[in-house]
Amino acid sequence: MDARVKIVLLVAYSVALFCTENLLGLGVAAALLAAVASVGDVPVARLLREGAFAYLIVGFLLVYNVAASGWLAGIAVALRLLLLVWASLLLMALSTPAELSEALRRLLSPLGRLGLPVRDFTTSLSIALRFMPLLSGELRVVRAAQASRGAAFEGAGLVGRLRAYGGLMVPLFVGLFRRADRLASAMEARCYGASGIPTSLDGHRFAFGDGATLLVGVVACAVFALIP
Repeated sequence: MDARVKIVLLVAYSVALFCTENLLGLGVAAALLAAVASVGDVPVARLLREGAFAYLIVGFLLVYNVAASGWLAGIAVALRLLLLVWASLLLMALSTPAELSEALRRLLSPLGRLGLPVRDFTTSLSIALRFMPLLSGELRVVRAAQASRGAAFEGAGLVGRLRAYGGLMVPLFVGLFRRADRLASAMEARCYGASGIPTSLDGHRFAFGDGATLLVGVVACAVFALIP
């Protein structure tokens, strides 16, 4: 499927989440998300696991809204945020960074006529998405190297562990800057930006199936958003 359809459906889903005013609509939204995950062969357990970073914020918002407006309002706010996080993770699971950056470039291409650097923005976004797993891997390597030299990451008390993790920052950022410098040299050697007309390896064209999926998805979002 064209990644532009996925991005537009995510936007429609997000808007519908904040338009629905009852738990029934949010329940239908959750069922719709589970159905898409099933069709895309993405385990729900994976979404639950990868969304763990947001659970602390969701818990805080739940307690705050329950105290301020009652249980129904608190649960609705928490569900909206959880479904939004899971939908975003589902988009990432069903698309590659290259597909998403190219789709964004095409969607935002009309802004390029106004002089905005759309191509540079989407390239930067693609690089950032690709650097995230590299950052995690670099952190594991540096942590293992420091641990082999006696750094106390476990069982040394809070202050000792903070100092040990603080010692990771300098080699971590040195490694990242080294990677960034090699990337900049490679892009310059390949004459990035020399041509005013960007090229792409993605030869996908918007097809009838993409349009039909977009229409069905937008209608489904409108239906659960307008449930009385």
